Amino acid sequence: MKYSTLLVVAGFFLSSCDKNESFNQFNSSISFEVSDQILDGEKVKCVDFDPDGNAWIAVGSSLHFYDGKISGTYEVNAEIWDISVGPDGKVWIATKDRGLAKLSDGNFTYYTKENSGLPRDFIGTVEAAPDGSVWFSSSAHDLGGLMHYDGNEFELFTPENSILNQHVISDLKIDRKGNVIFTSEGTVTEAKVFMIDKRRRMTALGDDTEFYWIGALDVNSKSEAIVADDHSLSSCFGCYKDAVSIFRKGKWTKIEADFDLGFFFNRMFVDKRDYIWVQGSMKGENLRYFVFDGDEWHHSPQDMFSGAFIYSVKVDPHNNIWFCTNDGIYILNQS
Repeated sequence: MKYSTLLVVAGFFLSSCDKNESFNQFNSSISFEVSDQILDGEKVKCVDFDPDGNAWIAVGSSLHFYDGKISGTYEVNAEIWDISVGPDGKVWIATKDRGLAKLSDGNFTYYTKENSGLPRDFIGTVEAAPDGSVWFSSSAHDLGGLMHYDGNEFELFTPENSILNQHVISDLKIDRKGNVIFTSEGTVTEAKVFMIDKRRRMTALGDDTEFYWIGALDVNSKSEAIVADDHSLSSCFGCYKDAVSIFRKGKWTKIEADFDLGFFFNRMFVDKRDYIWVQGSMKGENLRYFVFDGDEWHHSPQDMFSGAFIYSVKVDPHNNIWFCTNDGIYILNQS
């Protein structure tokens, strides 16, 4: 498979973890060298890390526990779309058709449309909050929205009962303070970014600012949201230029770049140093990663993963980058 195919994936998968190490603890240099590869040949959709730094890895409908080796495997009995491990070690799983699953003490609990009143049993994305509750997307066009579960009750946020402008919640992040940052999409040109703070106040970031489509969302250590917009659904080829924007001092500001972002669901994430990683290309070249360190862009070699297809990316507590692909997980050690 050519490296240029890396980017064509569903935007639901992209996310990066948010642990509690200080910015100062990490090396400032950027390494594009693959330091390790695990689960070679497997289609790994997503990964997250427990409070002890162990990895929980999704391969199809199987959930693997990795503590230096695969030392446990659990069958979810549904395709896994996303994983988030809470501060209490509970593993929350977004599934394709069995709702929201929870793994606790080796046992699964499934929360579905039938037993918990979810709008639908397809869960696109899930994030555990610092307080132990969980936020997730249960939505479709004109159906559902963002859901919250505190262990006792489910709460649903929709355009009918909140300031949301659309039902589809395609990306979701929670920062260190417990703020929930997410995208509201469904119709092109009307994508927006919202935040729910710890007091459950919902605000639109940038007030009336709307994007054509949002390919990726992340948040840095300063609670600043970053988005990569996406115009691949436009019928006017070449009319728009995709960009990375950061929400700073109450407004969205584009980060200037001399390369083109990849088409269709731009792959972007933020590491523990607040460096922004984004896939893109120079004219006439294949896709590669460009990394913005706050001052300038750095670029990777073009053959970093030998043509593997990337499903999602996460950053572990030590700032190592885990790329989940159709050929296992590639790890780039940044510490």
